[in-house]
Amino acid sequence: MKQGQVHEPTMQYFFRKLEEKNLSAEVVQMKWSPKMDLIALANIQGEVVLHRLQWQRVWLLPVPAEETSKIVTALAWRPDGKVLAVSYESGKVFLCDVENAAILHKMEMGLTVNCMQWINTDDKTNSSNGNVTDTNQDANHQDIFQDNSYTYLPKMAPLPKSYTTTNRGTGTDVHDIKRLQGQERLNVLVVGMASGRVQLYAFGIAPVGHVDLKEYDSVLTPKEMKSVMLSSDLHTLWLMMEQVNNATDESACQGILLSCNSTLLSSRRIEIAQLSAKYGKISSLMEYLNQTVKSMSEAWEDILLEMESKLNKYAESKPTPGTVCDDFLQLLMWGKSCQELQAFLLHELTEKGLKKLGHSVENSYCNIQKLILKNLQSVGQMLLFHLTELKGMSLWYDKYGVLGLSPASVQDAIIALGSFMLKANELLQVIDSSLTSFKAFFRWLYVIMMRLANETVPPAISKMNQKNVNFVADFLTENFTDNPENEGKTSGFTLERVGQYLKKEDLQLVTDVSRNDWYSFIQSSPIMQESPLLYPHQPTKSLIQLHEQLQTAINTALNRPSTIIGQHLQCNSMFKLYNSPKKEDAKRSWPVSQHCVGSSLIYIVMLPQQVPSDSLYIIRQPDQEERSSKIEFLKLCFGTLGDSSLNSSTTSTSPACSQHQVLDACFYDDETLSLLLHEMNSEGENLSILCQLSLSALIRTQLFIKLSSGDVDTMLQKDVVSVDAGIHVTQSRRLENMKAGRFAVSGSRKVSCVVFSNFRRVRIFDMETEDDNEDESSDASVLDTTKEINEEENKENISLTG
Repeated sequence: MKQGQVHEPTMQYFFRKLEEKNLSAEVVQMKWSPKMDLIALANIQGEVVLHRLQWQRVWLLPVPAEETSKIVTALAWRPDGKVLAVSYESGKVFLCDVENAAILHKMEMGLTVNCMQWINTDDKTNSSNGNVTDTNQDANHQDIFQDNSYTYLPKMAPLPKSYTTTNRGTGTDVHDIKRLQGQERLNVLVVGMASGRVQLYAFGIAPVGHVDLKEYDSVLTPKEMKSVMLSSDLHTLWLMMEQVNNATDESACQGILLSCNSTLLSSRRIEIAQLSAKYGKISSLMEYLNQTVKSMSEAWEDILLEMESKLNKYAESKPTPGTVCDDFLQLLMWGKSCQELQAFLLHELTEKGLKKLGHSVENSYCNIQKLILKNLQSVGQMLLFHLTELKGMSLWYDKYGVLGLSPASVQDAIIALGSFMLKANELLQVIDSSLTSFKAFFRWLYVIMMRLANETVPPAISKMNQKNVNFVADFLTENFTDNPENEGKTSGFTLERVGQYLKKEDLQLVTDVSRNDWYSFIQSSPIMQESPLLYPHQPTKSLIQLHEQLQTAINTALNRPSTIIGQHLQCNSMFKLYNSPKKEDAKRSWPVSQHCVGSSLIYIVMLPQQVPSDSLYIIRQPDQEERSSKIEFLKLCFGTLGDSSLNSSTTSTSPACSQHQVLDACFYDDETLSLLLHEMNSEGENLSILCQLSLSALIRTQLFIKLSSGDVDTMLQKDVVSVDAGIHVTQSRRLENMKAGRFAVSGSRKVSCVVFSNFRRVRIFDMETEDDNEDESSDASVLDTTKEINEEENKENISLTG
């Protein structure tokens, strides 16, 4: 066999082709689900599409309405495959339900998100006393989010469908709005952002640490985070980024690998899991509360403001002396009125308009009343329960206080919740009194208008006792005043008292509580006024204002641990990888794939100078004791694939070694690396090859070059010989009639998705099954057609591929 010729056994039809499909738009991101045969693809239009293995579309997520950018920068699956994280260039991250694309949670990062990684912690967890425990054995594989509070706390009712503010199809499980239940192990979403910021989220929602590289080293000038990886024991955080290499030319960058350690994060995994679970429950309850408050705002109607406007016009045009209130009281007491008032009632308000007004007010107020009684009060009690538990946890300093959980900040959240619930009860009383007064007033006014119109009044509504007369008289005296008494009130008519509670401004009509016996007792007792057990009443604040105060107080209490844990994350080693040319000289961003095997990290790096690349770099930190200061790397090239006759320790710079160029690389499992290679045959045709490389065999060669953090040279650009890794390729397949661009693999699902160079066509492979020869021969009839399609694709994408 000639040197450079592909070894025949490796070119068997490994990797059975399952599907080949066209796409509506170019793919920019793709990620396989770790638990199901599903793949998520993001396109240049900002849409995220979920497909099954047979390419049936499950759902399509358009760009969210509040999102300003259409560029999806990263995708990440929760380890159980039930939630997909999607980040946009604007810095927003959305967590989507895999069942129906409902947005369960959203986070505002403030900076462009460059990369995300969602990792599962290992089974072995270090407890606070230093002993190693098996979390799954201790918990008997129990749900971390399972608790018994739902057995004795009031159940939360689903929000009415006509007022629901949830995203499409979020289901009826109001106790698990964010789909957190069913998780048995702690998992962490790592988000890498521009300017060197990294944020850690337990279960994807609870902030448990952050890193800002500018705070650690003023010399660093981070520009773009290329990759983030957290070890499964939470001890080490690896960051790969580009920084500005030239102060006068920001396009010249330098690649850097940083290693950060956190003893606090790794030694308190049990406590962090419990604290994050509590955060998840409170966050879900707050989401339910937010939806309830928004439903109340939607249920309120401003129709009474229209009546106030009409009364103002009547007061301004009224020629007779006296106030509007005097005219209505005269009508109430003597049954007679001036001609102007009669005309106003018959032609401005009208009988039909009064009916509509009464029905709308009653319907609106009753809906708000139901939301408070059935939804708001129940979620308030559950929030109080979990916040009280959280305060108990914060008092245990050795376990939770050391993480930054503060009793004072939790108590502030409890007080804010109490004030909010007091305001909700006050709103209930206002609604109850307003409904009673409105019913009596509208009933009396309706009878008057029927008599003025010479219509027969039904006996059922014509009777009016002294109690009803007093209701109407008090209503007119309190609400029909020509001159406004409250500052900022443009009108003296105060028919609408409920709507002000649902606005983000101070109350203009403050409820008088001086006649309340309990309030009088509190005011007369200085000791009671200073009691921490009593919630403060804020008479001038609206319900919406107190709701915002509650959100701020809870966020302050729950986010403080992130700051404290972040302070214990220390970057203790830095390795300079390469000097990048100007951005416009590089054909595209350099691809990076990372994988954590136990306590070891393995990075796959390709230099940005050219893609496809003649060489591939493997960087690893193998030993837990030395991984903060030691690093190993190996430069690979690919000559003859699968030729076992070559010595595994032979290095080569011969033409055979550079026969194949690397297009893309992804980890398949702990011991295998999947590669997408480019090959030029003797006829000058560009061929693509999909293959599997044995990492374990490469590691056993012991050819890695060892460096310490003191070696600050650009190690990937050193003059080192290349190791021919083609002999360690175990399986490979030429991709017939296809010019590949990139790919995504899943070792857990044993599948791969290869994208054509125009990024608008994909081919799906089963990585564990061989194709039959019959299947390949049957494809021969369509080769010519496919070849023509590919030729046109190549012409269209010359500008993309360079």
